[in-house]
Amino acid sequence: MPAISATGAGYDAYVTLDASGTFSQAKREAGLLRMQQAGVVVSDYATLMVEALADNAVPESGDLYAALDMPFAVLVGQLSAAHQS
Repeated sequence: MPAISATGAGYDAYVTLDASGTFSQAKREAGLLRMQQAGVVVSDYATLMVEALADNAVPESGDLYAALDMPFAVLVGQLSAAHQS
């Protein structure tokens, strides 16, 4: 409800799917549908954290990808840096 209320008040609201839960699959799906219909952006925690970087070139990106256990992304960053040299 806070995300739906925030969207109704004109804010951009984001919900981290993997930080929400219920014991009922039907309730989960209904809640997600209600949020999406209200304009709430539903995503997973890793995607939202990576999007918060806005740019993979920032120095913190390697630490973030490592903390998210995404070693392939660190490798992509290393390849990109080598290509720019």
